[in-house]
Amino acid sequence: NFERNALVSVRAAYGKMVAKVTGNDLSKDGIRDLVAKACQMAKVAPADVDFPGFPKGPFTYPFKVEYYEDTACLTPDARAKTLLKIFEIGGNSYKAAGVLANSAITFVVVNSHNVRAGCNATSAKLTVLYTGENSSGYSEDQKRDFSALDVEGCAIKALAKAEASRNPDSSVPSGTYTVVLEEECVATMMNFLSWLGFSAKDYQDKESFLYGRMGQRVTGENITIVDDASDERTLGLPFDFEGVPKKKLVLIENGVAKGYAHNYRTAKKEGVESTGHHIGIETPLPLNLVMSAGDAEDDELIASTDYGILVSRFHYTNVVNPKETVITGMTRDGTFLIENGKISKGLTNFRFTQNILKALEDCVAISKSQRLSSSFFGGGAVVPKIKVKNFNFTGKTEF
Repeated sequence: NFERNALVSVRAAYGKMVAKVTGNDLSKDGIRDLVAKACQMAKVAPADVDFPGFPKGPFTYPFKVEYYEDTACLTPDARAKTLLKIFEIGGNSYKAAGVLANSAITFVVVNSHNVRAGCNATSAKLTVLYTGENSSGYSEDQKRDFSALDVEGCAIKALAKAEASRNPDSSVPSGTYTVVLEEECVATMMNFLSWLGFSAKDYQDKESFLYGRMGQRVTGENITIVDDASDERTLGLPFDFEGVPKKKLVLIENGVAKGYAHNYRTAKKEGVESTGHHIGIETPLPLNLVMSAGDAEDDELIASTDYGILVSRFHYTNVVNPKETVITGMTRDGTFLIENGKISKGLTNFRFTQNILKALEDCVAISKSQRLSSSFFGGGAVVPKIKVKNFNFTGKTEF
């Protein structure tokens, strides 16, 4: 499949009266018509008393992103040949599913206050899923350059999960366990934290879990989370939807709440500078999260566990209590019992209901390795594996 989209968004303001219109005609006449329509609508719009105006440039952008022509021009045939390798590795014992998507974007922001921002960027993402009679395994990889994807490694990892979790044991009851959470699980928790409270708007509305807790310890001291679009692994862009440069933003440092993301509006409300986190909606969000690595080798997390559960991935995760950062969901694509420092067998899946901050308070080990796992809203997180005590499984499944 091949898809090409164009979007032009125009905001016009007369004092505090603001209007926004969108279109997809990139011709000069099309853009002129869109600007004229936005201006006409703004003249009759109700006043937005909190409108701060538009950011004032010029800005200096602190980093550039790489653009790979071969990735931008990757053909359906080339993608199909890559996926055939995955099917071959899986053999006849497992149903194989794979998605390989490549994208190229041109992103431009200008305004009448001398903001001039533009960049080209590419990315490629591979997901692999093997499904057997009673087991499954999943893996993913995402890079700016298609040729940097570890296709074979992804397939081998997913297949190993599916094979190791065959004939899962259903006798292990729900309850509180020490768990080893792999990167997809940790990234899910990071992105929920972003949605539940790393936004200035949520903080100003007193809806953020950080409200009243800035400068206080909210997780274990071994937890540091930043938003850093300049970290190449995050696939971030150098500026936001208002053309404001993205700043490295410390959110939690050594367990202490330090900051939250601003757009131009929320920053003006507090008398500070925008952190460059406008994403096209009213709520600014950090989308390029990085959780700091620890000092444990991957295998040490399991080897140091006498009795616990390894979780490869979360599925169908939802919010239970936003202010308390409580989420619920299912384990998926490889859940294993750890006994005496070794994986002993596959398990049927659990439902969990867990306070994210409490899990990060109870985090007793963090891997040296980190990996990008993508999630909702076009963002993702570069995260390690973690070991957590007292993780709460509230139910069981039959599969």
